[in-house]
Amino acid sequence: MNTIEENKVSLNYVEIAGESLLELLEGVSTHASKDKSLRTLNAVQIEGAGGDLIARATDRYRLIEGAVRYRDGGLEPSLIGLEDIKRILSLLKDHKAHLVNIHRIGDAITVSSLGDSVTFTLIDANYPPMQDLLSKSEGEPSAVEGVAFNPAFMADYAKIAGKGQAIKVYFTGEGKPMRVRITSDTITWRALLMPMRYTD
Repeated sequence: MNTIEENKVSLNYVEIAGESLLELLEGVSTHASKDKSLRTLNAVQIEGAGGDLIARATDRYRLIEGAVRYRDGGLEPSLIGLEDIKRILSLLKDHKAHLVNIHRIGDAITVSSLGDSVTFTLIDANYPPMQDLLSKSEGEPSAVEGVAFNPAFMADYAKIAGKGQAIKVYFTGEGKPMRVRITSDTITWRALLMPMRYTD
């Protein structure tokens, strides 16, 4: 016989401005792996606590975390496949001027606004401990003689920052990830970029 605790369903809810959620998910989705065989990384993790909705993504060569204020609620860490993120973005483009609701019940999540909604099943997997990696990179900057990086990645940072905004890079040591600061009026961004191997 099942106990009450065993039958308990996890319920989460967040209410957020559509424009803020759109900017957040567009930004982090650039860093999710495009390789569908890497199911855990072909995804974006979101969670809401303390008034901040946080989204994270990584493709092994770089990672990003963005945080934006939400109006109400809370959300436990939820891993959403990149294809479902694209469905959310499609909905948000029609509702960026409106409030958006995120409801999670068990392993299902629904994003809705003004009667329009998308519902999908979350990915059940352990996501990389990105908070630890980001925290360890926040030491004193370190001088390096030279560094190589994929210029396409920098182009993504430019898209996230927007026209005329600055992107600052901090070097943490030879062969170590670069810490990237992206300027935004509404979202707090933290990012890391691995250098490429190169020979002179």
